[in-house]
Amino acid sequence: MNELTAKKQLLDYINERVFLSEEEQELVASAFKLKPFKKKEFFLEQGKPNKLEGFVVSGTFRVFHIDNKLTEHVLYFGFKDWWVGDSASFNSDIPSFLTIQAMEESWLLYITWEDKEQLYETVPKLERLFRIITMRTLTVLQKRFFLTVGASAEDRYQELIQRHPGIEQLVPQHQIASYLGILPESLSRMKKLLLTKTKNKF
Repeated sequence: MNELTAKKQLLDYINERVFLSEEEQELVASAFKLKPFKKKEFFLEQGKPNKLEGFVVSGTFRVFHIDNKLTEHVLYFGFKDWWVGDSASFNSDIPSFLTIQAMEESWLLYITWEDKEQLYETVPKLERLFRIITMRTLTVLQKRFFLTVGASAEDRYQELIQRHPGIEQLVPQHQIASYLGILPESLSRMKKLLLTKTKNKF
């Protein structure tokens, strides 16, 4: 992955939301660093301090939490043009609640807390950008919460594959099951039932 190409992708993403002058674009580009990730490599590990946020240039990441029983709970998957990180840990001096792991060979542009704060001073428009991103993230998480408590596993599965077509080619079934809050065997049975329903329509 070429660094100039990666940073152009980031700047295109930003300029779709807030317009930056050439000088501002240069400041933003210089604040981010490009890093490759091998499959299963960690960007962030639960329990450790986190002062990095990442923009996914290519590949896929999973964001999950491990509870006291050592059970993994997948919160979301980070795809191209997604932001990944632990906001609470990033903005406060507390250990991370989350683990972020590459699911395939991936590339990430990351920024440190110090560099982001400096960008807020030199490019104030970015505060608006990240406010928009934060609000959209909260909206997605709120929808996910309501689906978890008020919708069936089948409805949650249908919503996931409609929102991310092709996700089953990227994400192992047991991790999709974790995201849905069900056992892998339950997901397998549900998929067979849905396939039977689809066949019966024709």
